Amino acid sequence: MKNILALFAFILIAATAQSQSLTQADVTGTWLVVNVENNSSNPKLAAAMQHAVINLYADNSFEIKERQQSGANYIYSTTSHKNATWNFNPGTQTITTNRANMTFKISKTGDKVFFTDQQSGLKFEVNKPI
Repeated sequence: MKNILALFAFILIAATAQSQSLTQADVTGTWLVVNVENNSSNPKLAAAMQHAVINLYADNSFEIKERQQSGANYIYSTTSHKNATWNFNPGTQTITTNRANMTFKISKTGDKVFFTDQQSGLKFEVNKPI
């Protein structure tokens, strides 16, 4: 009986972990930063990334656009390096970039997706508006 309960618990945990894994196709696209957590760890970067757009294109090119206020309107300024690329590791659920030297750990809690910058410790709640 103990073995059956242990097996059932293992299957339940494995199914939950598998359902939260993302694929490269899931990650590819435009992501809008809707919230920055742990912003005291790097306030300057946190402020810059508030409402930023992260583009992970299908050709593996990569860009970050920061939202900046221009009078009453907002404009987006590209802050990533030209010819920057990204790679996704499905085993570790991480995105690495070559020129910006950023590594994002992807996690999913319910319907929320988070990109955690491994260098700064900032956790970005993101959604895919497009």
